[in-house]
Amino acid sequence: MKPGYRYSVTGAGLSMILGFFLPWIGRDTLSLSGFSLAVSGYFYLAAIPLCGMAAIFLLHQRRIQRPAYLLYPGTAGLLALVLFIASLCFSDIGALQGQWPPDGSMEVLRLNQESGPLGLDPVRDMGAGLILTLAGIGILGLVPVMFKSVYRQPFENARDSYQSIIREKPVGLEYKRAGLVFLSFSVLLATWVWCGVSPFKLWENRGNAKAYLFGRDMSESDLADIREQRQRGPMIEAAGRAEEYMSHKYREVPFSKQPTAKEKAAERERMTAEFLEKMSEAEKKEFENRAEKNILKQKRGGYFPPETSLLKIKGYMTALMETIAIAIWGTLLALICAVPISFFAAKNTLRLIFSSDDMTSRSMRAGISFGVRRFLDSCRGFNEFVMALIFVAVIGLGPYAGILALWIHTFGILGKVFSEQIEAIESGQVEALTSTGGSAAQTIAFSVMPQVLPGFVSYTLLRFESNVRSAAILGFVGAGGIGFLIFDKLNGYLFREVCTMMIIIIITVGIIDHFCARIRMKFI
Repeated sequence: MKPGYRYSVTGAGLSMILGFFLPWIGRDTLSLSGFSLAVSGYFYLAAIPLCGMAAIFLLHQRRIQRPAYLLYPGTAGLLALVLFIASLCFSDIGALQGQWPPDGSMEVLRLNQESGPLGLDPVRDMGAGLILTLAGIGILGLVPVMFKSVYRQPFENARDSYQSIIREKPVGLEYKRAGLVFLSFSVLLATWVWCGVSPFKLWENRGNAKAYLFGRDMSESDLADIREQRQRGPMIEAAGRAEEYMSHKYREVPFSKQPTAKEKAAERERMTAEFLEKMSEAEKKEFENRAEKNILKQKRGGYFPPETSLLKIKGYMTALMETIAIAIWGTLLALICAVPISFFAAKNTLRLIFSSDDMTSRSMRAGISFGVRRFLDSCRGFNEFVMALIFVAVIGLGPYAGILALWIHTFGILGKVFSEQIEAIESGQVEALTSTGGSAAQTIAFSVMPQVLPGFVSYTLLRFESNVRSAAILGFVGAGGIGFLIFDKLNGYLFREVCTMMIIIIITVGIIDHFCARIRMKFI
């Protein structure tokens, strides 16, 4: 091994280790090193010195050197810096935060201290530690290029040389793989911070999840409200009866001959007291229990236990049937449209339809394939939820808007999938039929369709199952089905009824999947 190679790798590793403990950014008496930043919350920066140690360890412990022994430790250290920069740019949590002043000047780093925030320039206030760290990572990336001969090992015989040539990976290939790893993980880390993904948030908010799903514990004020509502239960029932009595009494009386509002209020109070006096103790007890149950359900909240009233479940099932009908028609219309257009999106069937090899036919095939595929892209480019909003605004509320939304979106998906299935068929059967003089229609009917039919059926049934779930959501915008009931109950904080409907939908999807599997097996 060349001394220059050993010295370069050792120097790069020591630079990463030493730079971690030297100032990264600072001004005047303030100094922040990589170590202090790691302690203050950016713990992943500790991976940088570990990567330097790993490079030095692999240098001395591996007899045969590989570019990956340097590129991947350097990539890992660079990814730690990418995560640090993403935290400064996209996160509001931490000792340091990136800021972009509204006047358009250069961005600054905001350091949160007990004495107040302090602005730091990321370039002018950069310390020697960060420069050393970047230099160490850069050296690890350049060493494989500068010392290519290190990776060519001497061979004792021709057999060893032959086996090594088979196993040997060019330095350029190693760079491509390391670059691909770096780009992939950079995107993942940046979007992780940008979207605020954190498993710790779930654990920290576990109490909220428990209260939301199973209801919350009653406080003293809640218990006082429940007791008050229980006592007012008979009075509320009596007031309701009095209101109903007054409504029937003056329904046929002209407005000019009706008593004044003050006289009606006095009569209503008198009738309320009369109805309350006529109640038996058993009735009062029943109304008290009913009022307590209602206010307790409202105060406690939660999804469990679900609603079990048979009358309400009957209404849910009626709405569910409408949801299934929306999915059936949306999928059926999409299937009818997707099957023929998929033959114009697939290049091999277009060659059957326009079999000539002249310039006009080639141009027509390319233009039709491109146009049809872009049309399918536009159909599935928007979610069915957005399309349902548009159709509800155009044709009004109801399931028809949901059918149209599912039709267009599913048509775009099935058209693309069907065309790809057609392009993946075995060409030998098609050539055998065309060689006998079969027309394009005959070839498609007797050679293409038998090969793609199982795939068509499978994907159509999958989209139908998916459309049942989608149709349940389209009701949120007024497109009919059980989703409209779910939206209404969510707005009324009737979570237990929502839980019942969710359970019904899950069971229904399971039943549909079972029967779809049985249908699919008939075509396989």
